[in-house]
Amino acid sequence: MNKNNASGAAQRGDDPQRHRALDPAESFIVQAPAGSGKTELLMQRFLSLLSTVERPEEILAVTFTKKAAGEMQGRIIGSLEKARSNETSQRPHEAKTISLAQEVLKRDKMLGWGLSKNPGRLRVQTLDSFSSYLARRMPILSKSGRASVISDNPGELYKEAALRAVMLISASGHSAQCVETALRHLDNSVASLVERLSGMLERRDQWLRHIKTGRAENLRPLLEASLKNLVEDKLRGLSLAFPGTLVPALIKTAAYAAENLTANADNGPVARLPEIAGLPGADAGSLSLWQGIATFFLTKEGEWRKPGGVSVKNGFPAGKSGVEADMKQEFKDLLEAISGNEALRNKLAETVLLPAPKFDDRDWEILDALLKLLPIAEGILQEVFAETGAVDFQSVALSALNALGSVDDPTDLLLTLDYRIKHILVDEYQDTSYGQLKLLETLVAGWENGDGRTLFLVGDPMQSIFGFREAEVGLFLNARTNGVNGVRLSPLTLKTNFRSDAGIINWVNKTFYWAFPSHEDPFTGAVRFEKSVAVKGSSDADAVRTLLTDRRDDAFEAETAISIIKNTPADETVAILCRSRIHLVEIIRALKRERITFRAKGLDALGDRPVIYDLMSLVRALTHPYDRTAWLSILRAPWLGLSLKDIHALCSADTDAPVWSLLNDAALVGALSNDAKARLVPFIVKLGNAMALNGRMPLAQLVEGLWIELGGPACVEPRDLTDAETFFETLSSVSAGAVLDPSKNLASRIAALKAGGADNYAAIKVDLMTIHSAKGLEFDHVIIPGLGKKTRGDTRKLLLWMERGGDLLLAPVEKKTAGASSTVYDYLAAVAKKKSELERRRLFYVAATRAKKTLRLIGHVKSTSGDGITVEPSSFLSGLEDLLTEVIVTDSGGKKISGQAEHNRPRLRLKRLPISWTPPAPAAPAVTVFDTSGHDEKAPEFYWAGQSVRHLGTLVHGYLAMIGKDGLDKWNEKRVVAEKDRIMGVLQSLGLGRVEAVKRASDAARILTAALNDARLRWILKDHKEGAFEYALTAVIGREIVRSVIDRTFVDEDGVRWVIDYKTGIHEGGNVEGFLKAEAERYAPQLERYAAALAAGGETRPIKKALYYPALLKWVEV
Repeated sequence: MNKNNASGAAQRGDDPQRHRALDPAESFIVQAPAGSGKTELLMQRFLSLLSTVERPEEILAVTFTKKAAGEMQGRIIGSLEKARSNETSQRPHEAKTISLAQEVLKRDKMLGWGLSKNPGRLRVQTLDSFSSYLARRMPILSKSGRASVISDNPGELYKEAALRAVMLISASGHSAQCVETALRHLDNSVASLVERLSGMLERRDQWLRHIKTGRAENLRPLLEASLKNLVEDKLRGLSLAFPGTLVPALIKTAAYAAENLTANADNGPVARLPEIAGLPGADAGSLSLWQGIATFFLTKEGEWRKPGGVSVKNGFPAGKSGVEADMKQEFKDLLEAISGNEALRNKLAETVLLPAPKFDDRDWEILDALLKLLPIAEGILQEVFAETGAVDFQSVALSALNALGSVDDPTDLLLTLDYRIKHILVDEYQDTSYGQLKLLETLVAGWENGDGRTLFLVGDPMQSIFGFREAEVGLFLNARTNGVNGVRLSPLTLKTNFRSDAGIINWVNKTFYWAFPSHEDPFTGAVRFEKSVAVKGSSDADAVRTLLTDRRDDAFEAETAISIIKNTPADETVAILCRSRIHLVEIIRALKRERITFRAKGLDALGDRPVIYDLMSLVRALTHPYDRTAWLSILRAPWLGLSLKDIHALCSADTDAPVWSLLNDAALVGALSNDAKARLVPFIVKLGNAMALNGRMPLAQLVEGLWIELGGPACVEPRDLTDAETFFETLSSVSAGAVLDPSKNLASRIAALKAGGADNYAAIKVDLMTIHSAKGLEFDHVIIPGLGKKTRGDTRKLLLWMERGGDLLLAPVEKKTAGASSTVYDYLAAVAKKKSELERRRLFYVAATRAKKTLRLIGHVKSTSGDGITVEPSSFLSGLEDLLTEVIVTDSGGKKISGQAEHNRPRLRLKRLPISWTPPAPAAPAVTVFDTSGHDEKAPEFYWAGQSVRHLGTLVHGYLAMIGKDGLDKWNEKRVVAEKDRIMGVLQSLGLGRVEAVKRASDAARILTAALNDARLRWILKDHKEGAFEYALTAVIGREIVRSVIDRTFVDEDGVRWVIDYKTGIHEGGNVEGFLKAEAERYAPQLERYAAALAAGGETRPIKKALYYPALLKWVEV
């Protein structure tokens, strides 16, 4: 009873804000913390606007990811479907949504929109897709030229442009001089300059508009004016913050200390204060005086001086009586009076770092060269784009801005959009960059409050974690205060959390209230914490647990995580979240060792997979006969597996000769071990055939065919086959027919790719992902390991730059051999470090708020002795030391967990095929066929089948396989129903919105429950002779490579081999038999190819083929 009352109170708490946000006549900026129902509010706002406009296209909703756009559009369409079918709901927010949707249907009917047949009229899209739309509309004005594709590896394009720019040093004129100056500044390191120029080109949307506006020499006054504005703004704030009552004591003690320091030849900052008659002014010329005052009060670490530490070093000589004692005591009293003022301490500490308001000549020399070189490099990048026909996302965004023109000089497109777009909604506004803000400002230019046009921004500054993508949380804070380009925004804040149990919310409120700063600052990205109110009661009295060890022990953390997972109910979702993939290495090993299924999609680099390493070696060996490392690798690879002793005996005979020639030396091979000779005979024949074809057929086809003949697919796990397919597709894309295209780097392409996830989503027990990837997701149980681990520091950039209002702050990296560093660079680096620290705390908040039921935190502290707990400065625990007294600190060493883990780790052995290996007789497989042209011939595809239906089919296929492998006796209706939440979670991770995921999860449970009672399916799934589920088979039929994954295959009691394909299609209407007949005709060629692949692999028994429809409980022999 109390829980329900609490929930109702929580819901009523921010209901007025939610209701007000639906006013179609007003513009808003909404802060929506984690779990507050942000997407629901966006959808309701969109529906509310739809009931007022003349055309649906007058509303534009912009998101940052395809997943978010798909979820929002899916929810809108789903709400209209519910309203159309007169559904009702007892839940207030759902009832409100249906009510809004009913009003939309009335307007739809009145104006003839036809939304049910034309859902594409609902403009919900990503910012990238909207930018592409703008660039395509005005290709000439946008300067996007001919149609280009978005490069999947733009880093290579940046490097090429940067290298060409650096090579201008061989030319004459000012370009060569600029390159020469830049190189001299970087100790003549070409590689360093190329790398840093590449990084600048990647972020050119931030600096290009500033430095392309005029000649470099004209920029110096503008940049120095920005420095002056910065200094004077900070000094004004400091002057106002300094308590007036303490000024007399400051003047007296500072003058005394300065006089003593000067007498001792100390010319530091405090020595500048002998004759101040009051607080210095707030002009830039008073900076040195303020820095003297800051140094007077603060230690080098930026903390208040301790009264007990006052000494002659600070200008107060020892003395037990007289003037010395009196002045020393007066300064101690001053410190006591001022030391509680944290806001003042922060301002004084920042003042010490403030740069001089003018560049010195040394800084300007390199800055001037870079300001001239960067536009040249950007122009070369445009040439590279034109040559390759590929661009990056920055190019699309810049083209979009060009297509719109400016407020003073708008293009026809901007005028058209100004007429057509009446309402703009922006999701995740806290992750907006300056370039994206510029686009938004251009779109709303000329809008006036009350003219019927509205702007609706939603986000959560506490969840701004994409600084590496140039997201600026300060833009959210500025918009809340000042609006966007004249459009005033009414601020609203949501408080209700619908996701997490009360125990988690209480811990989050307590922890992050202290972890977040108390004052907001758009420049540094400081954001205040806003507490949430839980709707749910607490289902676990121990909802949050923290376990810390007194030293780093990755094995202990892994074993702790495994223990937590094993004690989690099987039907509940678990996620392990980390800051970096390297933090999960030991945990992944432990999961594999315990045979716990997991998905780590997006974490594993494709190039790190053994199968990819072997394939890369095969390509290098075939294309570079003298690449001895590659040749040694293919001799050691599992398809051959020579011992190190045999490899040494073979290759040490002639260290300069190609390995292929050594393999063809009968005497050398004859001297090897019997095992080596037996393995090498078929290997040399197969490799020789491939060498003979090298240069005469497509390289990708040649490598894949050789890999198959050598037995490569038999050496790997089924999940590795997907990665191999990705490799061959990539190899094909970088091959110019029979040879590698030298302009395309295969290694870098592979390095940029991620390995595939698990094959069977239904069997997943644990999700592993980075915190950035988990944003927007939720799990029953969340484990966050590595709390005590630090992260790598940022590489020093060629230029540091920051925008502050309309000002650009810019500084070059200091020369390595210079005596003193640039004060501008040091200040900007300090600000960047502060921004990174604040973002790290927000990242921890995002991770913690993914949990619904329990949160488990694992890590280590540096020490627990002396003054208490100390932690790594850049770890998640940094800043939370005072709260760590409430957690358990365990000595992992006493438990010897690390030693046990190491002792139990299996010894590494050479993995290789047996000498007797031959291609196996088929047991099952077949799904996708690739011919020698590289054409991808897939199963017939229904284009009207939406994404959610396809994902439903994938899940049903996976569960049918799992049921068959587990045994029918272990599955019933109760277990299927218990899987619904897991199915829903998987569907959401695949990109479906929550409403659609719930619907499809119910469909899956219904289909599986009905199918389990079908006699035909039970016969299909029972334990047959030579049976297999989703068995992968690769065969060469003639000159065609056939890769197959058959849903189900087995040999029945009559000795017949069955090939069965599941189809999850749903037929609505009559004439089911006619539908099934048409399906049989459609899929007959595909099943014939499957049978051919089996026969090619040695199957001699009769083969029968059939389709099974679990949703219809129908069986069709083909």
